[in-house]
Amino acid sequence: MPSLFSKLSEALKCYGYAVSSEWLVRFAEQHCPEDLPARDHTDYEDIATTRAYELLASLSGIYYLDYRNCLNPPPGGVIPPEWIGVFRGKYDDAPDEVLDAIQIDTVQVFYVCSDRGDFEMRPTQKQLNTLTKLIGHPPQWWVAYGPGPW
Repeated sequence: MPSLFSKLSEALKCYGYAVSSEWLVRFAEQHCPEDLPARDHTDYEDIATTRAYELLASLSGIYYLDYRNCLNPPPGGVIPPEWIGVFRGKYDDAPDEVLDAIQIDTVQVFYVCSDRGDFEMRPTQKQLNTLTKLIGHPPQWWVAYGPGPW
């Protein structure tokens, strides 16, 4: 995967699963509906995503799941050069219209470890297999985007 990471070597890389808030809400509705408030509750989505996270952690035994917004490059895994420029601050002084024209696609990722200190705390293969079965697709490496722990 050198094409995905080579130009963003200083960025946090996360190993995990792309999951949307909508998917988490559906997961909670399917697996723990009794723990959810009425659908019209003001905080329904926040509560449902939290319950889904708690259930995924409990069933997999991975209690240190974290989530980040990560870059979601187009097919082929090559990050467009404009995204790298945004990441490195090239457009910090550019007019808003210039920055708004650069559409950076991101995805929410539940990650189990990163390329930083927590790599040593990575889960067992059995835990990953369980989480993969629950989520329905395997984990992969992602490049973190936006504020967060570096």
